[in-house]
Amino acid sequence: MRILVTGGAGFLGSSLVESLVEQEHEVIVLDNCWRGKKEHLHLVDNRIVFIEQDACDADSYRMIENPDSIDLVYHLAAINGTKWFHEEPRMVMDVNLNSTLRSLEFAEECNCRYVFASSPEAFGESERMPLGNDAPSLFPASHLHQRHAYGASKYLGELAVQHAVRQGLDARIVRPFNGYGPRLLGDEYGQVVSMMMESALLRNEIIVHGDGSQTRSLTFIDDLVTGLEAAGSIEGLAGLSFNLGSEDELSMLELAERISALVEQETGRSTIVRFEPGHPGDSKRRLPDLTLTKKHLNWRAMTSLEDGLLQTLRSML
Repeated sequence: MRILVTGGAGFLGSSLVESLVEQEHEVIVLDNCWRGKKEHLHLVDNRIVFIEQDACDADSYRMIENPDSIDLVYHLAAINGTKWFHEEPRMVMDVNLNSTLRSLEFAEECNCRYVFASSPEAFGESERMPLGNDAPSLFPASHLHQRHAYGASKYLGELAVQHAVRQGLDARIVRPFNGYGPRLLGDEYGQVVSMMMESALLRNEIIVHGDGSQTRSLTFIDDLVTGLEAAGSIEGLAGLSFNLGSEDELSMLELAERISALVEQETGRSTIVRFEPGHPGDSKRRLPDLTLTKKHLNWRAMTSLEDGLLQTLRSML
């Protein structure tokens, strides 16, 4: 197959591209490298074409040779990272919405299959757990905080995808739940697992927001890639949405304690856990309903938390 991956140099995108190339697909990567890195990809491989351009710009897609031969688009380009949601909400909305609309238009022009990487944040502050496709998306008054710049942009992206499906596009939606693994950004604009690990390694401390009772469903990168590939390759899934996440809930305090123990095991250095106020709007729980995912994709998370955390930590040492 000939496959376009937007955001293909990022954490999730580069791992997906690697797997697609191993299966001998031809892959075009569209990424402006604002957060992604070229070194994540083995560009010497003649099955990868790298286009360093903005996925929000329609002209970027015109740089793709023989666009009518594209079989599948994976749209992963987005701005993630909680700090960005509060500091640059308009930029988050601009990138996430416009990259989705432009990539959708490209898929419609090429009449190819389309997979949109959404997020459980698209449900906002919904308290119905586990989160299924019919759970309501609940967002607070806009003057309270800016966190939902990301979640609301993903919700609107899902609306755009569903509209395209009604217009005849074979599009599917996936929602990765708290992916982690090697290459995940661990700076202040990164995600929780790598942020905790980087802080432990550099400063011998781990920051926990609030009292640490909030839970997440941490999902290892290899499992997410398997789910993405299934969502893109199986016939007859137009208009369906699939949660990709572990069914094991873990509190953030438990996560900090596990990472602290692993760092001591691997380096011999002890780490303290320090509590700080959290970001406004931080979700209390995130647990996926996998009913449709198991039925149509035959997917569930296979990597244990212990193994996934160990692989991630060792990639940072």
